[in-house]
Amino acid sequence: MKTYIKHHFAAIITLLVLAATQAFAAERKTVLLENYSPNGAKFSQTQNIDFSYQWIEAEIDLSNCGTSVLLQNIISFGDDIAQWSTAGKYNLHLYYTPSIKQLEIDYLANGGGRDQTLVTLSSTTLKLKLSSEGLAVNGVVQKNASSLSNLLALNSISIGSQQGDNRSYATYKSVNIVTKSVTPTTGSYYYICLGSDATKCLSVASQANDVSINVSTLEEGSTTHKWNAITSKSTTGYPLHFKSLGSNFAIDMAGTNDTAPLIWESEYNYNNGNESNANQEWKIVSAGDDTYYLACRPKGASSDYYLVVNSDGTGLDKTTSQASATAFGFIKTDATSGGGGTSSNGSFDVSWISNQSKVSDHKEDAHATFIPYASVEQMKADTKHYAEPWQQPDESKAEYINLNGTWKFKYVPGTSSGPGSSEFQAKDYNDSGWDDIRVPLSWEMANYGKPVYTNVGYPFQDNAPNANVGWTQYGVTDHNATGFYRRTITIPETWKDKRVFVHFDGVYSAAVVWVNGKYVGYSQDSNTDAEFDITDFVTTGDNQLSVRVYRWCDGSYLEGQDMWHLSGIHRDVYLVATPKVFVSDHYISSTLNNNATSGSMSVKLTVDNRNNTSATKTLQVSLLDADGKEIATGKQTYSGTATAEKTVTLSGLSSLHPWSAEDPYLYTVVVSQKDENGAEEMTFSTKYGFKTVIISGTQLLVNGKRIFVKGVNTQDTHPEYGRAIDMETMLKDIKMMKQANVNTIRTSHYPRQPKMYAIMDAFGIYCVNEANVECHGNQGLASNSDWQTAITDREVRMVKRDRNHPSVLFWSLGNECGAASDFSSAKTEMKKYDNSRPIFYCNEDNNVDYSDLHSNMYPTVYPIGDKEGTSSKSNGYNGKPYFICEYAHAMGQAIGNLKEYWDVIESSTGIIGGCIWDWVDQSIYDPEKLVKGQKKSENGFNYWVSGYDYNSIAVNWSPVTGFQGNFLNNGIITPDRTWTGKLSEVKKVYQYVKFTQPTADSKSVKIENKYAFMPISSDNFEIGYRVMKDGYLVENGKLESFNSIAAGSSATVNLPIQTSVADDAEYLVNVELRVKKPTKANVADWTSWAEEGYSIADAQFSLSEQDISNGTAKGTDGTMGFPVLPSYTSAGGSLSVSGNTVTGTDNNGKKYSIVFNSSGKMTSWTYDGNSLINAGPDFNSYREVDNDREFGPTFTNSTTTNISSALTKSGNNATMTVKEGNKFTSLFNSLYTIVYTFYPDGTVDMKVTFSPSGELARIGLGMQFASGFENVEFYARGPRSNYSDRKTGSYLGRFTTTVDDMVDEMIHPQTFGDHEDLRELILTNKTAGVQLGVKVGGRASFSLSHYDETQWCYKTKNIMWSSKLHWYDLTRYPQVYAHFDYMQRGLGNNSCGGDGCLSDYVCPSSGSYTLRFKPQSAESVNIVAE
Repeated sequence: MKTYIKHHFAAIITLLVLAATQAFAAERKTVLLENYSPNGAKFSQTQNIDFSYQWIEAEIDLSNCGTSVLLQNIISFGDDIAQWSTAGKYNLHLYYTPSIKQLEIDYLANGGGRDQTLVTLSSTTLKLKLSSEGLAVNGVVQKNASSLSNLLALNSISIGSQQGDNRSYATYKSVNIVTKSVTPTTGSYYYICLGSDATKCLSVASQANDVSINVSTLEEGSTTHKWNAITSKSTTGYPLHFKSLGSNFAIDMAGTNDTAPLIWESEYNYNNGNESNANQEWKIVSAGDDTYYLACRPKGASSDYYLVVNSDGTGLDKTTSQASATAFGFIKTDATSGGGGTSSNGSFDVSWISNQSKVSDHKEDAHATFIPYASVEQMKADTKHYAEPWQQPDESKAEYINLNGTWKFKYVPGTSSGPGSSEFQAKDYNDSGWDDIRVPLSWEMANYGKPVYTNVGYPFQDNAPNANVGWTQYGVTDHNATGFYRRTITIPETWKDKRVFVHFDGVYSAAVVWVNGKYVGYSQDSNTDAEFDITDFVTTGDNQLSVRVYRWCDGSYLEGQDMWHLSGIHRDVYLVATPKVFVSDHYISSTLNNNATSGSMSVKLTVDNRNNTSATKTLQVSLLDADGKEIATGKQTYSGTATAEKTVTLSGLSSLHPWSAEDPYLYTVVVSQKDENGAEEMTFSTKYGFKTVIISGTQLLVNGKRIFVKGVNTQDTHPEYGRAIDMETMLKDIKMMKQANVNTIRTSHYPRQPKMYAIMDAFGIYCVNEANVECHGNQGLASNSDWQTAITDREVRMVKRDRNHPSVLFWSLGNECGAASDFSSAKTEMKKYDNSRPIFYCNEDNNVDYSDLHSNMYPTVYPIGDKEGTSSKSNGYNGKPYFICEYAHAMGQAIGNLKEYWDVIESSTGIIGGCIWDWVDQSIYDPEKLVKGQKKSENGFNYWVSGYDYNSIAVNWSPVTGFQGNFLNNGIITPDRTWTGKLSEVKKVYQYVKFTQPTADSKSVKIENKYAFMPISSDNFEIGYRVMKDGYLVENGKLESFNSIAAGSSATVNLPIQTSVADDAEYLVNVELRVKKPTKANVADWTSWAEEGYSIADAQFSLSEQDISNGTAKGTDGTMGFPVLPSYTSAGGSLSVSGNTVTGTDNNGKKYSIVFNSSGKMTSWTYDGNSLINAGPDFNSYREVDNDREFGPTFTNSTTTNISSALTKSGNNATMTVKEGNKFTSLFNSLYTIVYTFYPDGTVDMKVTFSPSGELARIGLGMQFASGFENVEFYARGPRSNYSDRKTGSYLGRFTTTVDDMVDEMIHPQTFGDHEDLRELILTNKTAGVQLGVKVGGRASFSLSHYDETQWCYKTKNIMWSSKLHWYDLTRYPQVYAHFDYMQRGLGNNSCGGDGCLSDYVCPSSGSYTLRFKPQSAESVNIVAE
């Protein structure tokens, strides 16, 4: 909390008056007090200080202190001097008792006891010096530096008299901050003054090329007197470069001629920084007494040239004689300049970005999110935001101004020695030539710099806490770049007497803020709020806001997440205004019964009175239900001069409607503040849900019921905006999750922006809220006490911001930080602010006392060898519930065997569930194309890029690097939020209802309600059904009424199916639980994420008696046999054979021809003059997906064959047998055999028997259909792709599509488009008017493509993720590549641990199916005749 000078005292003090009366050692005195007499009143002021080169000196006349008032608080130094002792604060209090002339010195450190020293004074003159040597009283050190080390480490200190019962009556002759000359270092700002007279310094009259450098009387704070020392481009020992503050112009020797030194465009700016300039590259040579000569070596010079003051003492000249040179002193200053308000927050020090203990400067304490309004009426009039807090507030009603939009922007690449110079904060700096940029946005998406993806490790070399040098050898070449943002902010007249804050929801990775050229504050932690009080920096009307953003800082070591590392202002920016004394925070807590239906609610209100003014406020808290009816209200009165907490408790609450993810009922808490006259001056509202969360044994209970976490991990990623997620995308994500039965988000691995929590509250999503802490590349940091401050700050800021949200299920301390002993203290601090939720950390199966749950990542379903599986922890682990924080790694074709995971989880007594890694692929559009408006290729593929597009692959452990190519694309859905086959499987496995068919072919269904709270009743659901005959819909109905099924109960219902089931077709029924909009009063709309009638849970059963002679399909709700083809008799036509050729005419008079070569390979197939194939059938085992990473099978798509039984006519038909191998080897073992039967009407049966050896990824035939067969109809599992272990959410049906639309656009091209349990396939060439039908007998799946799979099936395993390839790189061929598989290996989830493939889904050593092909005219009704 900053302390301010009281108004009645401020007029007496003259701040920042220069008093330098002696020669160097150049000392500059900043006068704080001069001849000031407080007469017993409080006073204080706060100043930035660095005790390494500054000190405080005071001369105090005690003669007016009288003799009666004891222990007068003469002066205090510290960061909380109004208090005696405060945890985390350091205060030095001095008290004087006149009657005995005794000075009592009390040092209070970190809330501890006092360290006291008593000094008897010999006179009433008191001289004090607080410096790096300690505290000296009248020249004698009374407290040495070691005892005051924490106080002397402060960079901002308050000075004054505020503590104790008695104020001071002394006269303060002088209180000064003394600054001495220092050795200049890069990254700091200096006055460059004469060694002989510290009042005379180098300056410029204006900032332009050829402007002379003057020697003039120092004007404190003047931009033109300040110089920024940065690293020069010299490689020959001249390391310094001095730029005039806020400009691109630097001190320039102007060569070896007679031209006087001047300023010229910096070598970093001239010609786009492509040249160095020796005239601007300086070294310092000691002249004694902390003064230095300034020397450079101009181009072509054989000796150094020195700066010297000219003969009239008003400017500079040059000399080659060091003896004639002028000695200069460097007095450190800040980078502020400009006008506006009157406040000063000191200055920014670039060293803070490499100081893990410096997490912020002048940043507001974390607090719950709220938008202030002037009155309740105004708040409720903003209907959209009041009802949905994630919506944009109405600026005409809220005390709020949105700063999102267009800002001016300048990008400055970093150097290997640190960030480039970016002094552009001056109020009147001309930025008209700068680019425009969207805020929020990651600046790389606007093509500034390059995106970087790392999984483990950092984009920069590990030299903690320094984060400046990029891994140039792997493509990170622009080092610690800087982005500078500027815009005008307009303060309305109505805010004139209000307190004004600028609020940033998130900035990567560190931000420095100026208003009107004056330094405001500093922040790091990219994913929690940064808010600054700018009241005293702004005036009504237009003001200038500048923000410097560093790409990296020491905080980046705690942001080593598996993600794109992008930069800039990536979340919302806005202004708010409040009364000067106002409610700054509110913490809502409840004491409830077990099921959260009755109890009390307390709201702790923080009244901020930072100016210590006398104020009286009435604070009212009201609780409203979802219909706006007031349930309870309470008041408290604040009266005082200091910040205080007031709690309003609403007791005796009953008939409460609990909040859960199933039923997210929200109340509204309204906080209103009135002034001493009873007039409203501020109000805000918060949505709140009543909920209890406890751990009971090894189970997690919400509102007294066991729940399962059906979760996903998420990242902030947008293909167009980078890490900036717009509201529409947030809503789309949440709605898709709800539609897919996802009930939990783990905010991996950082908190989301506030509006996301409001959406989760309203739609019903549990949140595992994770702090922005991951030091995966240097895990020792989390067990290093030097990093405790930074870690705890992130944990606490998350908790204080988000603790009012009912969606927060439990807290997560962070991710992949090793043993992380610092988390123990962090947990203790978190519990101070919220003790109602568990706290979790995954330390990979290690039991840690600071985690209330046990966890690991990527377990297998069942044990493998000595490795425990998920089933091993069915009863919990180490006495704690078991939470799988990451599992089912969804990279590429994935989500295999998810059902088996959940069979184990739901049958357990101690597993609470898990979160799939992860929700959405992180690929972004190619920024170079994006800025040109190009998003898609000519073939319709997105121009998505991945890690290997920017950084070469480097996975090392010493030093740690994790540039891992495409490993950032592990999403269930694609970057543009397209629903996928993976999500269909998640929806099915996560659904809350289990349907079973009591008996085969039954029209009754047992419904088991697996919701924890929600009944299945006609108030909220409809039970519907759809009957299909051979995949065609023939009946769609619903139950007109049914008895309610309570949560955890089951019931059997009879479906009123009217369709008669015959033996001539396959009859299936899809049973669906469809959502209904609520109609009762005081019932929240739990279905806002779906349309009326959306099927949230379903199953498919057979109404036909299933023939299982060809086997039974796995992964089905009921018994499903593979299809059995009936024997076939041609309806007409004729055929003949000649050699290896079949020709004929079908029953419609269309001619056909099928030609084989001498080895039995089909080389031609024509119908009605149209080619049907491009290449005939052959064994094809090509299949590679990301989850085959550790599999590495062999690939075959061309085999040697022989005709083992010649083409022969038999009756009206003809037959031929073809075997793999030559005539000798095929006698003993053949990979496959095809028995062809040709019918007169052109129908062809291919009975294929497979006998492979070794493990393969697929067993089946591949062939190529001729170009033009683009339109597809199929009767199989769909509509999206599915695989043997990922098909429970894909049902049999008849679907239409095109070959192009069958592509699964995984980021890296890979095998796609499989459809299991094929019954029938129809390909149409509309141009030629030809259809080719395929019916199946036995087990088969199919896929179609225009792309040659050999381009992505690598001969070496485990390289797909590291091999650069995009869909838009591939050639689209006109022919259609087809697969007819007997089986594809299951996908598993082995792209990052987990199961390679469960045994049920491994390709067998034998199998067979029959394919029945029938070409005919496209106009024909019967596609495939029986």
